[in-house]
Amino acid sequence: SSTTEFIMTPPRCSLDNLSEVKRNICLKERIRNFCLNPTPQRFDKPSLPAFVFDIDGVFKNGGKYADFGAKAIRKLQKANIPYVFMTNGGGGRTEAQYADVMNKKLAEFDSEMHGDAKYVSEQQMILSYTPFASHLDHLKNDPVIIVGCPRAINAAKSYGFTKAMSLSDYTRKHSTMNPFGNAGCEKDGKVIKNEKETWNEQIKAILVFTDPSDFFEALQVLTDLLLSSRPGEKEYERNHRIPIVFSNPDLLWKTQYAHARFGQGAFRLSLEACYKARMQAMGLDDDEIQQRLGDFVQFGKPESSQFFHAREAAIKRAESNGCSISHFYMIGDNPRSDITGAVRMQRVAETKKLSHWSGMLVRTGVWQDGDKTMGAKGIYDDVVEVIDDVLKKHRQELVAFRKS
Repeated sequence: SSTTEFIMTPPRCSLDNLSEVKRNICLKERIRNFCLNPTPQRFDKPSLPAFVFDIDGVFKNGGKYADFGAKAIRKLQKANIPYVFMTNGGGGRTEAQYADVMNKKLAEFDSEMHGDAKYVSEQQMILSYTPFASHLDHLKNDPVIIVGCPRAINAAKSYGFTKAMSLSDYTRKHSTMNPFGNAGCEKDGKVIKNEKETWNEQIKAILVFTDPSDFFEALQVLTDLLLSSRPGEKEYERNHRIPIVFSNPDLLWKTQYAHARFGQGAFRLSLEACYKARMQAMGLDDDEIQQRLGDFVQFGKPESSQFFHAREAAIKRAESNGCSISHFYMIGDNPRSDITGAVRMQRVAETKKLSHWSGMLVRTGVWQDGDKTMGAKGIYDDVVEVIDDVLKKHRQELVAFRKS
């Protein structure tokens, strides 16, 4: 399973000088250990609730922002409530770039604020790939392939991946790998000179920042790279094992279209199916196939590692606001990512005696009346209604905080 399980594991291990197989295993142990050792909370200050917001389906659909978003954030700012944003998207932007776009979009509907309105800072922004910067630090000086939209490579380099190469750049270098690409050999009248290529990249990992720009190219070339370090010379190397790290497991997400669209989760399912079928066709045994499929690593909601990043960000925000956190509220539109993650965090909170979590659903995105709620504690028309209800429940805390 790709989901982080809360089991005891050995101490965090160093990934230096390990074989590819051991490095992959150790990476998963590091992620589990991160979840097993959450940032401690301070309770020496007045307590307030904290909000963790999804973005798509809550504040916007595609590029269209809701007119009530600024109003929602203003309510929290006036009450000094800590809040952060956690999205399974990011669009290849950095946290600072995403926050800048969001501030400008929300300001368009804010009657109380003009000019440089600020609703979110980069420290409050958890993008789907934000954990890559810390969890994958051992790869920052290694050659890695970046999958995603054109600007994703810039985000990767801003995280410190000094030898990152975009999938499209890799394929341009080896143009016969994708016969249907812009430089592909199957284009009408296209003849590629049969010159000897060098396959010396020594790729150590594949990082999927966003959905690939070319679905077929990604399926074909990533399968090649997972099977061999020099796919143009040798199709399969038994001792070649590298991780492929995904940032978003969502099968569906909400855009401006009337119905939900496929997300990065659909790409992972497709790649797993093609990779498995290719290995079966090559005659690999079932054990080898399962071990190789185990090199798929998942981040993004509902993964607990993602929620712990949001929790850390919210705690830091609370400290800067001069309060502690009594309860975390996850507000989202997708039961399988937002609510499932909150339910898991609540189980951990009960076990480790941490502040509790509740998942709240809104009707402005993927979820529709009649769908499963996956344990949501409330269903609301929009995010403003959620905030009003939560602040009403915590009225006594708000009064005590103002008096402190």
